[in-house]
Amino acid sequence: MSMEMLFLYLFAQQPTALEAVKELFKILVFPGAFFMFTLALFGEWFDRKVHGRLQHRVGPLYTGWHGILQPLADFIKLLAKEDVVDRAADVKSLTATPIVAFTLALTMVMFLPVYKGTGIISFEGDLIFVIFLATMYTVTVILTGWFTTSRFGEIGTVRSGLQLVAFEVPLALSAITPAFVVASYMATPQQVAQILTLIGVLKLPALTFEQYLLLSTFAPELWTFYVAPILQLQPFSALQVLTIGNITAFQAVTRMPIILVAPISFASLLISLMAEMEKVPFDIPEAHTEIVAGWQTEISGKKLALFRAAGDLEMIFGAGLAAALFLGGPYGPGSTIGVTPLERMLGALPLGYMIGLGWFLIKLFAVLFLITLLRTAFARFRIDQVEAGAWKYLIPLTILNIAVIQAAVYLDLFKWKAASILIMIALSVI
Repeated sequence: MSMEMLFLYLFAQQPTALEAVKELFKILVFPGAFFMFTLALFGEWFDRKVHGRLQHRVGPLYTGWHGILQPLADFIKLLAKEDVVDRAADVKSLTATPIVAFTLALTMVMFLPVYKGTGIISFEGDLIFVIFLATMYTVTVILTGWFTTSRFGEIGTVRSGLQLVAFEVPLALSAITPAFVVASYMATPQQVAQILTLIGVLKLPALTFEQYLLLSTFAPELWTFYVAPILQLQPFSALQVLTIGNITAFQAVTRMPIILVAPISFASLLISLMAEMEKVPFDIPEAHTEIVAGWQTEISGKKLALFRAAGDLEMIFGAGLAAALFLGGPYGPGSTIGVTPLERMLGALPLGYMIGLGWFLIKLFAVLFLITLLRTAFARFRIDQVEAGAWKYLIPLTILNIAVIQAAVYLDLFKWKAASILIMIALSVI
């Protein structure tokens, strides 16, 4: 019976031509391919500019305002360069891998909730699928180095494979830690309804408990159609808590960014993403002073342009994923677009979407600044140091953070949110 009532409030309208155009615009322009590609180029400029300033250099300067068009100029220049392929290389495979890498990176950023509760692509359990796509991207990089048949490329491939094996485990554990928090938090049916309303699954009024009482007294017919389905909602299933949109909406409804209760998992995710992106100090697969450019040594022209663009998209994906899972994504402090009538009205207007986009970009570039700061502050590690750091320290600390969260749930500390946050931080630091 509950499922029947639930389906009454699903969006059941037939798609029109205008809606099809809107969806096509979302995929191709905003917040789809064009916007994400532009954001990736801007992210590269931001990374290079901050990195230069931290090293007392100027960074990109002449192409555009303060060199803001330099990444685009580099991309166009590489597209115009000659595409040289070694005779011993696997030509067909080398032609396919840059396209596959760029497609995977572009698909990953489509899952990011840029301006509202969900991304362009969203379904139950999409967090697991996104982790799978990130793994496949790294596998594509490994195959690229192998297909070049270059000594430098093969050495870079082996190093990249070692990093993949070492950091996939902490990456997955830290990424699903917010799902543990969502599953452990005993959300009320009203909060579940608010979360589902935020991500667009339900078209229900997110009212307070007092408003529900008024409805039951003065408007019993509204009580029957609006409140009854909410009271019959069950806690989230395993797939629902592993959904990026549900995790971001949970932080908005509960007013509790997950970074406050899982700081170690956030740090672990940041470090693992840097290793996946091969940022300093994890640039061992492409160490310029040792193996020229590693797996990219024999890549040139259009292929190198696509790999560079894919790397920029992966950087935006990593920073955006951390912002969504641990910082609330497009939701600001004390703001849940779509919950109150005023916020629902704003959420249906461009102004509300711009507010959400602004919050998401602020959080994304805050995470990106942390990544740039870390890559500036540290020198390159040795491969044995990277492996030891992942297996001996990063994975145990991430598991410890999950255990602390489960202990807090067992002790029922989530009833006192402020005390719970302080205890979580203290235990995590210890």
